[in-house]
Amino acid sequence: MLLLGTKNVGTQTVLADGQINIGNVYRRFCKANRCGVPAFSVTSNGITLNHEGIYHITAVLVGTGETAGDVTVQLLENGEVITGAVSTQTITTATTEFRTFVIDYYIKVDKDCVLGYPTTDAKTISLVNTSDAIDATFTSVVVNVTKEV
Repeated sequence: MLLLGTKNVGTQTVLADGQINIGNVYRRFCKANRCGVPAFSVTSNGITLNHEGIYHITAVLVGTGETAGDVTVQLLENGEVITGAVSTQTITTATTEFRTFVIDYYIKVDKDCVLGYPTTDAKTISLVNTSDAIDATFTSVVVNVTKEV
């Protein structure tokens, strides 16, 4: 099993519809394929899944809203919303009521054939605050990815 863990424990304010910074790698067990491509590529805003297979994504965030209302965190795949990979918490006391958001999801990465050559359709995952006009503050963002098969 291959593993990647990212963590951001710095306080970050994320505007409504803004990207959440997933932080830096804190755990990694990764192998390259025959072409030298690693299973995971990481930036502060996303994780690219480079090998064919099924990946288990677990994201745990701690945060609050800048105003009272529903704060929603959504998992995206290649910039597109994944239906069902969402966590919403209702904040009644703005800026002081911290809640835990959890997203648990599986993503499949397929093989393809481009110009007669086998290739993998890599997928990039990211997290976004999709709240309606509610900015959010996150104090902890942890994302763990395991390649299951």
